[in-house]
Amino acid sequence: MKSKALFLTVMLASTGAFAAEASAGNDVQATQYTYGMNLDVAEVIAIQEAPHARCELVPTEMTYRDSQGQVKSVSYTKLDMYCE
Repeated sequence: MKSKALFLTVMLASTGAFAAEASAGNDVQATQYTYGMNLDVAEVIAIQEAPHARCELVPTEMTYRDSQGQVKSVSYTKLDMYCE
């Protein structure tokens, strides 16, 4: 019984930490990606796409942490998964 309570506590704490980390990236201004741009991505925090429902180009934004620990964001356009 104690192990179930401990497991539940750890899971809730990690979920809260992840949500706080993802929302921390919302304050970052996104840089528009250009071909050949060097990205220093140590950890992806979130990927957000504009709402869509058919095969089209989709504006997307990736929030990430670089190797120095700074949270950054890059925006780009990608082909929707419905096209594959």
